[in-house]
Amino acid sequence: MSKGHFTPGKLVTIGSLVPELHYGPFLRDWWYFSDSQIQDSHIYAIPIRLGFQVALKLNQKHFIIRIVRKLENPNIPGFICEGEGINSGVLSSSSAAINTIYGRVHW
Repeated sequence: MSKGHFTPGKLVTIGSLVPELHYGPFLRDWWYFSDSQIQDSHIYAIPIRLGFQVALKLNQKHFIIRIVRKLENPNIPGFICEGEGINSGVLSSSSAAINTIYGRVHW
């Protein structure tokens, strides 16, 4: 089991399941499959909801992550991070979006 860092967030907007995205030919891009090693070995399907927003606080800085459709291909998810008046633009992962903004506001 990975011992990655966990940063709790606060749900801002739950977002929505969009049938043509979540149940159509692009469904693999709109679901995250997590295998839980905590109590059992089940695989859990977690939807990546369009419009989902979560607020995070990292080193006393506030950030919001949003899930949107990518501009180049609206059938796959994009991630935007905003913090300290800076916007990451639409990126391919939440980590990339957070790292883009965190690197600018932390220094």
